[in-house]
Amino acid sequence: MSRPNSWRILAVTVLAAAACSVPTDEAAQEIDPEQLPVSLRPDFTTTTTTTIPAPVTEPAIVYLLEIPPETERRLVVAVSRDVQRGSSIQAVLSTLFSGEVRTEAEQEAGYSNALFELALDSATIDDDVAVIDIIPLTPEGEPSDEPFTGDLIGAAAQLVFTASEYENVTGIRILINGEEVSVPTNDGDAEPGATLTTNDYEQFDPDFVPPSTTTTSAPLAETTSTIASGDG
Repeated sequence: MSRPNSWRILAVTVLAAAACSVPTDEAAQEIDPEQLPVSLRPDFTTTTTTTIPAPVTEPAIVYLLEIPPETERRLVVAVSRDVQRGSSIQAVLSTLFSGEVRTEAEQEAGYSNALFELALDSATIDDDVAVIDIIPLTPEGEPSDEPFTGDLIGAAAQLVFTASEYENVTGIRILINGEEVSVPTNDGDAEPGATLTTNDYEQFDPDFVPPSTTTTSAPLAETTSTIASGDG
């Protein structure tokens, strides 16, 4: 009479288990660590590595001011700032505010920043027009509702040139404490709430060539002198 199939399966399972396991004896014995699987060795450790992606940044062009030795005009000068990719216009403009924003190299080059007495309240784009609201600061750096008496034309030039670098911006409106104000330009004070462009600050543009002022004089009219002589 043959054994049932279950006995055969049990026998095969026992043999397979014996073939795959560490050899054992009835009495306990020391096993060489080299014969153990790596995960069972005493010196086995696990290391978990977590990779944090670095922030993705891109350069943004903003403008400071300078007076080059060869000219008496103040000019805007383009400098680069690293911002988060896809940053809003407010994030880009904010790199010009909040105290000292010039690098050591920019300070040594003599660049200035007319926005240091101001804070940026907001900057949005409405129908391709950048609307920038700025706030005057007290000497202690606190917001002030007093009229701004600082270098508003220099500040406006920086804002207009910087905002014009932003995609799809065709004009800029500057507010102070949320109010429309008259902003100075190269051609005088603009109407409150006027839309400004870089043409309003062309004399700050390094590529601007002032019109030449040459003086021409008309030739002197010819005169004829007649000396009358008489009989003496």
